[in-house]
Amino acid sequence: MDWYVIDAVEVAYERTKRCLFEPFDLWKWVKFAIILMLVGGGSGHGGNSFNSFSNSMDSDYGSGYGSDYNPLDSIGDTFDSIFSAAVMAIIALVLFLIIIFMYVSSVMEFVLVESLVSNSVKFWEYTRRFLGKGFQLFIIRIAALLLSLLVLAVLLLPFVLLFGMPSGDYFWLSFIGGMMLVIFLVIIFAVIASVFGSFISMSIPIALYHNVGVLSAIMEVLRKFKLDWQQIVVYWVGRAVLGIIVGIAALIVMMLAILVTLLPFLIVDGILYLLLSLVLSGSEWIVLVPFILVEVILFIIVMALVSMPFGAFLKYHMLSFVEKWYLEAGIPFDQGIDLKA
Repeated sequence: MDWYVIDAVEVAYERTKRCLFEPFDLWKWVKFAIILMLVGGGSGHGGNSFNSFSNSMDSDYGSGYGSDYNPLDSIGDTFDSIFSAAVMAIIALVLFLIIIFMYVSSVMEFVLVESLVSNSVKFWEYTRRFLGKGFQLFIIRIAALLLSLLVLAVLLLPFVLLFGMPSGDYFWLSFIGGMMLVIFLVIIFAVIASVFGSFISMSIPIALYHNVGVLSAIMEVLRKFKLDWQQIVVYWVGRAVLGIIVGIAALIVMMLAILVTLLPFLIVDGILYLLLSLVLSGSEWIVLVPFILVEVILFIIVMALVSMPFGAFLKYHMLSFVEKWYLEAGIPFDQGIDLKA
């Protein structure tokens, strides 16, 4: 019996090579790197501060100033309330940005698949085309996230209860046992989340090229899974091994890139610092900081470019597997990379 996860490795390698190196196009690499980056996942004190502020207002304007009134207390309570409101605003902004990024990431999933399949990166055209399907995937991810948080809360409940237990002769034994149970449950939860994530990834080309909704595509993948579950189980194991191998290779390449880019940056910064210290005694950092910021941006760009082929290879591997496992998928690979898994 042929295992498609193994057969897809060579096909994915050839498709990655032909897409990124035959011919080499730096601008194409940059666009793929951007897409892959966009793809890749109150406290009680605040309440007390609000109550304190309300009480001080009641005291000031409701019953008049007492003999022990201190205006500094009112100012401190006011600043405390403003600080709490600012923290809440920052938290709300962070949550809003996370939601926006999740939607952008969902759209970019479709943009990445279409770019790899067509061997042509039309960033804005594909983005406009897949706003709707990206929104469907976004809603599914939000629902999965809320469900995950609920399950995580249930998993952490025994740990919380352990902290509420009175200390005794068997406290640490119970604590260690509870921690081991929580770790085991979290591992199980992570495995289940990975399985669900793989179903979503395989449903994206189905939703694209069958012109169906994302939820319908997921149901199609699940239906196929019931008929041929052995290939998927081996796929999960194979992907785990392949992910480790690709991760090690990517780490080696990135370490080499760090040596090539970071060392020259450090040398240039050192020379520039010495020269500036001779002219601007004590103020050299004012000039040096903008250079460092530019170098950090360049460093991030280099890391994204050198790591991009590994992400493209893994996505090609998934597409090549789906092409063979789900024959009805009909993924229309460009003729230049049209290899059968």
